[in-house]
Amino acid sequence: MPRIRLYLKKNISKDEKIELSTHDFHYLKNVMRKKEDDKILIFNDKEEWFAKILSENYLQPFKFSRKKIHKENIWIYFSLIKKRNIDYLIEKVSEIGVEKIIPIETDFSERISIKIDRLKKIIIEAVEQSNSLIIPELCNPVNLKSTLSNWDSDRIIILCDEQHKIDNKIKFSREKKIAIFIGPIGGWSDKERILFDRIDHIKLSLGENILKADTAAILALSKAKGSFYD
Repeated sequence: MPRIRLYLKKNISKDEKIELSTHDFHYLKNVMRKKEDDKILIFNDKEEWFAKILSENYLQPFKFSRKKIHKENIWIYFSLIKKRNIDYLIEKVSEIGVEKIIPIETDFSERISIKIDRLKKIIIEAVEQSNSLIIPELCNPVNLKSTLSNWDSDRIIILCDEQHKIDNKIKFSREKKIAIFIGPIGGWSDKERILFDRIDHIKLSLGENILKADTAAILALSKAKGSFYD
């Protein structure tokens, strides 16, 4: 079975001839050492197909593999941190599986700009390698106060808070919508805690240890995904 997976931003039909981008052609030929008639998997935002490599820089889908199935509807908000940690956070939450990733500006967050296009490439590579069909939507940074002031009450907020030490046993039915909030290294400010207290939310303990934001995101997302029931 082919293990190499390639994401394509186009519809896929059986036996069509798909021209590869220069980047994808280089990846298959020079990085993965693939040649004519080798088999790979290709997928888009809807489905996955088996495909064979044709001569030059073309692919041909020949067998349907599977459709995308929406499972948990989880968004993750994270306070801006150092760029190398953002890369790691983005990669790992994309591997685990999340619908949307939203950077937030908080009182103690890093004052940095991020390159959305570069991070989207990290997302695609993570999803290709993790066997997922869900490409998370990556948003531009937003302000925490304005985000909470216009909050959709149908989406449950899970607030990761280092001051909360009780290990909550959270459980959600599969149709619930979740948003996880990860704070910066300095934690949430007193003003931000007041903002959260004005709306319904669930505080989540991530244990006794003080975690970096990227580690906290991985742990919180894993806990949230494990809390759903049918």
